[in-house]
This record gives sequence, structure tokens and C-alpha cells, in this order.
Amino acid sequence: MGGLSVGPLVFSAERAPVLAAILVAMLVAGLLARRVGAALNTWLLSALVAAALLGRIVFVASNWPGFAGAPWTILAFWQGGFDGFGAAAGGALATLWHLRRSQRLWLPALATLAYAAITWNTVHQLARGGDMGLPAAMALTRLDGSAVPASDWQGKPIVINLWASWCAPCRREMPMMAEVAQQETQVPILFVNQGEGPGAIRRYLAQEGIAISALQDPGMQMMAHFQTMGLPATLFIDRDGKLRAGHMGEISRARLLSGIEDLR
Repeated sequence: MGGLSVGPLVFSAERAPVLAAILVAMLVAGLLARRVGAALNTWLLSALVAAALLGRIVFVASNWPGFAGAPWTILAFWQGGFDGFGAAAGGALATLWHLRRSQRLWLPALATLAYAAITWNTVHQLARGGDMGLPAAMALTRLDGSAVPASDWQGKPIVINLWASWCAPCRREMPMMAEVAQQETQVPILFVNQGEGPGAIRRYLAQEGIAISALQDPGMQMMAHFQTMGLPATLFIDRDGKLRAGHMGEISRARLLSGIEDLR
């Protein structure tokens, strides 16, 4: 899964390249604006806003069932959910609108985008952590201490949620994920607790009234194997046991359902 950490901040392999590219673009545009004028900064800000808005709108429209029950979550953009093609279209439209009459801004704008693209690719290569699959032997146990058979995950697409009861984002997303798990029949969701004993897990589930078949990973081997830098982490595994996508941090219903649909 990979990712990057900067001090106490942890960024997923999906978000780190985008954030780095935006920061570099703002820096380059700021430097070039000293020569060509503040219009360059205005263009970049407009392009970023348009890309974020259209990328979000397209994602919401494409995954409306995940938002229909709680439409206010459309604003919870920090949970993920942006369409890449929509974002590219939004940025391109804003660029054409702002630069259509300012030929002198085209070259600085192209230079800004080139530096941003190089940064995105570099950070993407550093953060992605390589192609990953399930470990050869997952030593997972149920709360009663019995081993989880390999047939529970081999040969079919699955979603793995890495969580802990002390993790606030884990607690926020758990009721929604438990509900989706009960409704989902084709792609099982495995709730793999990281580092806690059966007593702590049972107490949390009982207090919150959550009905899931929690699994234990007391040595946190899954976090180490998939190089996740924080909790919660949601892993989308295809039927060949390969990591198709990963989400670090609290996940929205729409993003979860979208990932499950991609696995079908």
C-alpha cells in the first residue's frame, strides 16, 4: 500500500503525490508570477478549485447510492472520492478560460504543470511501495483463538479493514462498514484488529452494539506486510490475492462501495 510520513503527518500513496504536486505547482507559479504578474497565481488557484469541484461532482454522480442515505457526506471530501478524469477536465476548462487571451502566460503555465507532473510521478514511485499481494501465510485468529482457514480469503475478492478500538477514525467508520458487510454477499469484508486482545475487542463491540466477526492480528503483521503507516486502513484485494487499491484513514460509504464494485 505504501505511503509517506512527514513528522506526525501520514499521507497515503494515493494522496501524497497529489499534495506534493500541488505544493510544487504553487511554489513554481509564485516564483514565475514575479515576472509575469499575479494572473499566473489566479489561474492556478482557479484550476485547482475547478479540478477539485468537478472531480468531486463526477465521483458523487457516479456513486450516488453511497451518498443517497446521507447526502451531507458529499462535503466529507477528506474521506476520499475524486474522479481523475473529472478533475483533469475541470483543470483544463479553467486553464482555457483564464489563458485564452493571455499568450504570455501559456509558457509559465506549462512550466508550472511540467514541474507538478514530474513531482507527482516522483512521489508516486516513492510512495506506492511496489506491487503487493496477500502474505503467503496470514496468521489470523478468531476471538475464540481458532485459526482462520485460508479458504476465507483465497480465490475470491475481499476487503480487509485494519482497525483498533482505540483509533477514533476506526470507531467512526465501523458502524457504516459493519452495515455494508452485512448487506454485501459477493465480496466479504474481513475486520482484522491490530494488536489488541480478545477482551478489549469484545468490550468495544458490545459497548457499541456492533455485530461483526472480528479477527485478531496481535503481532500487527498485516500492517507491516502492506506498509500501512496508520489506522484505519482499508485494502481491496482481488481474486488473485493482489492489492487492487488501498485507502488510508476514515473511508466513506461511497468510496467503500466504489472499491467493492471495482473488485466484482
